Amino acid sequence: MSKSVSAETVAPRYSTIYRVGGIASLVIAISIVFAIAAYFIWPYKGNTTSIEAIFNLLQTDRLGALISLDISMLLIAPINILMFLAIYAALKREHESVALIALALALIAVALVIVCRPLVELTVLSDHYTAATDPAEKLRYLAAGEVLRSSLDGTAWMVQTVFFMLAGLINCLLMLRTPFFGKSTAWLGIVISAIGLGFFLPVVGLLLLFVNTIGSVPWCLLLARDLHKLTKGSSNP
Repeated sequence: MSKSVSAETVAPRYSTIYRVGGIASLVIAISIVFAIAAYFIWPYKGNTTSIEAIFNLLQTDRLGALISLDISMLLIAPINILMFLAIYAALKREHESVALIALALALIAVALVIVCRPLVELTVLSDHYTAATDPAEKLRYLAAGEVLRSSLDGTAWMVQTVFFMLAGLINCLLMLRTPFFGKSTAWLGIVISAIGLGFFLPVVGLLLLFVNTIGSVPWCLLLARDLHKLTKGSSNP
């Protein structure tokens, strides 16, 4: 953070938000590392196997099944609220209306993550499917499960991905115009957000999304550093 930034500019009243946002950024970075490692142990099964196989896996290895259905995404997403609130608090003095748009996009994206990861519902259906003895009843549970499984990679998932990337891109473009954040934080965020927006491209889309996920780890660490500086600046006028 620039030495020319005054305590008033740093906005001391947001010191708690900066501190919590910095901690959230660290937690997100660590969680992403664990999620990447877990992916190689329990590969994603949302669109690679039958709903019956998913139900059976939820009975034999519930934790592994939930991880393979991307529970890490469901757990990490709400923590993003704290991170994006801290970013908004720091950027609102630069361009409040644009920063507010980025915050709104991020909050909508978090809500959509919950919608596109109905893991509790799938688990309950799995229990009912296993307990059912009537073949017709089992078919009804499988049909209901198929509907839920389609949402794992459906419209809500695509929209939340776009909104998260746009929120990151807007915030990082604003970061270039403020002394609160390092240029490395801003430029890395711009690059990984732009890469992530290519997720819908055929063949290479998932690879680009994976690159975005990996790049999010150092970006969150850089962001945590910058928010820590903001916390110190706001508490030491």
